[in-house]
Amino acid sequence: MATLTYSEKFHGWRIVGAAFVLAVFGWGLGFYGPPIYLQAVRDSRGWSLPLVSAAVTVHFLFGALVVARLPGLYLRYGLPAVTKAGVLALAVGISGWAVAVEPWQLFVAALFSGAGWVAMGAAAINAILAPWFIRRRPAALAMAYMAPASRVVFSPLWVAAIGAWGFSAARWSAASS
Repeated sequence: MATLTYSEKFHGWRIVGAAFVLAVFGWGLGFYGPPIYLQAVRDSRGWSLPLVSAAVTVHFLFGALVVARLPGLYLRYGLPAVTKAGVLALAVGISGWAVAVEPWQLFVAALFSGAGWVAMGAAAINAILAPWFIRRRPAALAMAYMAPASRVVFSPLWVAAIGAWGFSAARWSAASS
């Protein structure tokens, strides 16, 4: 029987890769996305800048409330369930931004997107990686936290997709990724 080496037994670096992908979508859609949604909503609905900006503010403020409660949510429901719920909430929120026909719908969408993106953001990535790394945690976090650099690629592609297909159709392309 062959003996497994350390690298064959340890799956932490795969978790870093998965956390990186999660963060790319979380930050790309949830952190860098709202300014893009702001313009797309204004263009498609004709709503005022203060109205849509208020929805962006709600998105980030509600996210701040949720991120402060993430540790408790992890303890109660588990990290995988909270992360899956965050992904679903972000998808529902972005869909809401795209199809809102009344301002109140936009604010409901902002609550979903705000809650969702923080379950895929920095605090979540730290919670995902912490059980896998002690001594090498700074290196693991640095690799996973490189995801915000994806804004150089993700944001222009997102803007191009919205410009080419419209916000409603572009949201489906992001959701199917």
